[in-house]
Amino acid sequence: MQEFLEVFDTYICKGARQLSWDVGLNPDLNESKAKTSNITKRLIDRHQGAIERLENNSKGRLMIKSVNLNKEGKSKQNTVLEEIDFLSWVGTGWEDSAIFRCLGETTFLFIVFGENKEGDVFFLGPVLWKLPHDEVGKLKSYWQMVTNILKQGVQMWEAPWGNNIITKNNLPGQAAHKMIHIRPKANNKNDVTLLPDGQTITKQGLWLNAKYVTDIVSTLFENRKDEINFKRDMLSEAIELDEVTLNSLKGMLKEEAYTPETFVEACKAVIPGFGVDSISKDFVESLGFRISSPYILNKKYLDSRSYIENIVLRNDYFRMEDTPILSHPFASRMMAKMRSGWRIIEIEPDFYITERSLVRAGITIRLLESYRESVFGLMKSDRFYTIEQLIDLLAHDPLEEYGFDKKVYEGILMRPGKIANLRVGRRILFINGMIKDTQKYLIDSLIKGENNKKIDEVEEKFISTFGGDIGTSDLIKLCVRSGYHFDTDLEMVFDSKQSYLEFIYSQN
Repeated sequence: MQEFLEVFDTYICKGARQLSWDVGLNPDLNESKAKTSNITKRLIDRHQGAIERLENNSKGRLMIKSVNLNKEGKSKQNTVLEEIDFLSWVGTGWEDSAIFRCLGETTFLFIVFGENKEGDVFFLGPVLWKLPHDEVGKLKSYWQMVTNILKQGVQMWEAPWGNNIITKNNLPGQAAHKMIHIRPKANNKNDVTLLPDGQTITKQGLWLNAKYVTDIVSTLFENRKDEINFKRDMLSEAIELDEVTLNSLKGMLKEEAYTPETFVEACKAVIPGFGVDSISKDFVESLGFRISSPYILNKKYLDSRSYIENIVLRNDYFRMEDTPILSHPFASRMMAKMRSGWRIIEIEPDFYITERSLVRAGITIRLLESYRESVFGLMKSDRFYTIEQLIDLLAHDPLEEYGFDKKVYEGILMRPGKIANLRVGRRILFINGMIKDTQKYLIDSLIKGENNKKIDEVEEKFISTFGGDIGTSDLIKLCVRSGYHFDTDLEMVFDSKQSYLEFIYSQN
């Protein structure tokens, strides 16, 4: 299968900045930690045909990972395989496990980059690797060890870490196996997932050990290090502007932040022909801005993270808008982090109450978490609840004294964790987070094991159980997404296509 990798030959020993230009990325805009990942994605997209042929000739799936080696040729980081679903982990056997799927049934394409003695990053080439079959079986004992810990209940305790306190657990660490380990894969400590014993834990991932990856790809570094040590990566050419044009451009740039695309449009008004390739670090800084991927910011902002935090958290409430800045995936990721850290609470779609308002009211994270725990403790494990039903369950809770609208309490419970939620039309329903497929579980509960049911009967059952109103179209969509069959002419829901056909034949 090596012949499919010849498409990468032309890029070998090119610097990351030069490669950025080659694949359509401005190198000054591609200076984040994701630099080599961004290049890899572009290379894969450019040579999709070769990748598809490689995938078709691989046994099982193909996983593509960029690897960054330091000046000594050692991998700078562990390589993540996938996020772990602990509920599925204990519910499946060895041959259906995440470990077997990730390593026994996967061929890896490592896109390898390495640093020269000057610190410039160069592309070293691709490495195709699959774990030998006899090595796969040796991982079973590790899988069994983790499975036993999950079934017995994960132990967690707090421990000092520098000036902070962290939560440790007894899942096996990196030293437990030469090849793989389990470690956090989360936005922050509040980004949690459920364990089989009902506890929550910071989201965890399955990772390949950095040393193990180094052993796989190190030959590339040894073969190329002499060549890259005699090279320097390219530099961007700065645009020289006279003082009048520079001042005119400064006067045009009124926004605090731009995406590269909106920055180009603003500059075009003064410099015809200006494009993304015209953006450089020196040019941007001469205008009083800085490049902080993925934005171009006024210099008063340290980075893109602090900018998004500022515009979201500076008022008591924040409404998400369809702007180039907020529509960027980076903003969505930042919003997710703020939600998981209790810095914002969604009270309507795309509308949030912020920590500024919560702090002013004296509401602490401990109070919010205590409210969620109290609600969870009163929920039956197999039942959906509306927010009204949950509020009625609580005889008294300190948070209720604040007299928030029910939308705020819904927002508190919607944060990921032990309580799962499902939006149906205008209704939000809550259930124990141990339930996996909440959509199907809801429809199953409404149909109660019958092969078929009129859609208006399902709707009546929903309304009588949860109150309020639900659009028939929303209910139909939910049924179809849950694997049920809906017939428009009969206006009936069937638990399968086979049940539908049997019903039709029985009427003839």
